[in-house]
Amino acid sequence: MLTLRALPQEAIPRVYALMRRDFPQSELKPLDTLMRLVRKGVYDALGAYDGETLCGYAMLFRRRGGRMPLLDYLAVSPERRGQGVGGAMLGLLRARYHDADALLIECERAQDAPDADAARRRLRFYARAGALQTGLRATLFGVEFVILCLPCAGGGLPAGVEEELRALYPAMLTPELAARCLRLRREETEEAER
Repeated sequence: MLTLRALPQEAIPRVYALMRRDFPQSELKPLDTLMRLVRKGVYDALGAYDGETLCGYAMLFRRRGGRMPLLDYLAVSPERRGQGVGGAMLGLLRARYHDADALLIECERAQDAPDADAARRRLRFYARAGALQTGLRATLFGVEFVILCLPCAGGGLPAGVEEELRALYPAMLTPELAARCLRLRREETEEAER
């Protein structure tokens, strides 16, 4: 049975080594940034375990006073992919953050991704889990993202997603860095990203 547990701080560098395998360098925050956010109590580093075996991990940023945590990273161990672990992890995350309106998710835009097929698979994975297109796009450190929303309670797109993002990014990055490295805009959902 899959369980979701907080990673001890000393395990985060080992999981970060896995993140380097699972994500493009352009999408990875520096390890010291992640550790600083964990110590501040605004970043959750979680492991998905089958017994004592780590099957996947999730990293989420929670803005103080915010209603929508950002699912920053989610990955399943290569040997466990295709077995429903990712979907089970999303279910466990929704239960863990049941008081939130939704989980916000960044997915690289398929047309801009180095691996467009992988980006499309990722978007379909989140759509199957119930994530909704918000119509928002973010350019962050030169990477183009589609913003999705996975409701935690009830259905439908919660109100205030754009306002939450406009508050969340400066809280996570620092206001100065967000002003330099972030562009958030509203666009129509593109057929190619479904």
